[in-house]
Amino acid sequence: MSSYGRIQSNITPLNAKIAHQIEASANQRDRAAAHYRKAHARRKKRIMWIGLLVTMIFLAQLLIGQVNLHAANKSLTTSEQKLESAKSTNKDLKKNVSQLNDPSYLQQILREKYGYTRQGEIIYNLPDYSSDK
Repeated sequence: MSSYGRIQSNITPLNAKIAHQIEASANQRDRAAAHYRKAHARRKKRIMWIGLLVTMIFLAQLLIGQVNLHAANKSLTTSEQKLESAKSTNKDLKKNVSQLNDPSYLQQILREKYGYTRQGEIIYNLPDYSSDK
């Protein structure tokens, strides 16, 4: 026996006032849902923009750090080259100091640069023909 086709006696039709309240409640619920969807979309958009801003700041800091690192490496390379040059100069100067403490080297310098001679020595100056060519 199917009771779908018959009107049941225990069900009464809704009062128009209650039906209107239910419909108003449904409309209000729909408006609230739309408001929450919009608020969620705005919140999501704000979070995305803030995340993008934080990412851009991070990338800018990273780029600045890389530029500073490159400058420091360049400065370090220049300083190392200057240090090597100074070490080479220092080595040459120490060699000169040790040679200047040697009496035979001092005699050689005096003879070559200043024309000193030992007693009884004769110095001959010969022309240099190789530079005339």
